[in-house]
Amino acid sequence: MRHPIAKAVSICAFLLVALRIQSGAALASPFLHPRRHTLVGELVRTDIKAKNLVIRTAEGAEHVVAYTGRTVVHGVGRSADAGYLAGREGSQIVVHYTQRGATTTADEVDVFGHAGLKEVDGTLVGVGKDGRHVVIRTKDGAEQTYDLGQDAAIDTKDGTIDAGDLAAKKGDHVVIYHAQEGGRKVIHAFDDLGRKIY
Repeated sequence: MRHPIAKAVSICAFLLVALRIQSGAALASPFLHPRRHTLVGELVRTDIKAKNLVIRTAEGAEHVVAYTGRTVVHGVGRSADAGYLAGREGSQIVVHYTQRGATTTADEVDVFGHAGLKEVDGTLVGVGKDGRHVVIRTKDGAEQTYDLGQDAAIDTKDGTIDAGDLAAKKGDHVVIYHAQEGGRKVIHAFDDLGRKIY
């Protein structure tokens, strides 16, 4: 027969371990740690009553993204709320959003008009020492330098990363979306798709 104090210590130890495991699972929950991502496409519809946007990507998939009173819109002449997107259907946009479980909510929306963004598919071959310039090699072997815009979101499968983390991504297959601004090619969205394919 076990001593009552030893039994109580065993039960307490078991409960402590169970509590740590449970709190660790809670910390890993997507509801407590939302992931930030970007979505690039054409604005198909703005539903003011439902407070959501419908965006069609280049692949033809349509995504519904909710917006709130805190969603900020850039590129409409001044910073505005998402309600200003009504009537701008057909515009190319970059949506910076947060994913919490099954809910996708826009934090910021950048509007580029009907032909403002160009897509480039290639390999990241260089990152400037300042971390604000990148070199992309396309399938035909051509290399081009691009500036990272102030609002550039660098998206990976695990969420967005800082520009300072790009050097570790050299050789990765990337898709960038850029616009001509003052004679420069400025990146507004950067998707890191993983390891090099060509």
